[in-house]
Amino acid sequence: MGEQRRGPYRLWIHEHAFVPFDRGTLARDEVHYAAPGGILAQRLFVARELRKIFAYCSEALRAMFPSGG
Repeated sequence: MGEQRRGPYRLWIHEHAFVPFDRGTLARDEVHYAAPGGILAQRLFVARELRKIFAYCSEALRAMFPSGG
């Protein structure tokens, strides 16, 4: 689990979970955060950036661990 102590977010807690799933492993991220600027900033800026970050992470995991099927 990662927790931001200093940085751009008022709150950032990020947890990784790897669980057995359908003859393989499911990698799951759970993030709790609060952006400065409130819900408006979150909807206009932060949500889009987080989608890009986690899409990149997902692709990187797929490249490192191909399903083989």
